[in-house]
Amino acid sequence: MSRRDGGTGPSQEGCSRSALDGWEMGAFTRSAFVVKKMNNAQPNWLRVGLAFSTSAALWAFLIKQHNEDVMEYERRNKRGHKCTGCS
Repeated sequence: MSRRDGGTGPSQEGCSRSALDGWEMGAFTRSAFVVKKMNNAQPNWLRVGLAFSTSAALWAFLIKQHNEDVMEYERRNKRGHKCTGCS
């Protein structure tokens, strides 16, 4: 079916004009996650602390894992090379 105004979009029959105006204007694109405007003069110190502590914990885990990997690499290479077919 074609639109009443001659366009080829979806049929508008059975819809009220106000509902179509909201659909055309993008009324349903509002984000559900933005509740209020952030106040940069008063930071949320709990969130700041959680962000920095999470970052520090991840870096500590990364460094610990790296040190363990280096120790494993050195342990495996201390045994020497046992292959006789290498050139």
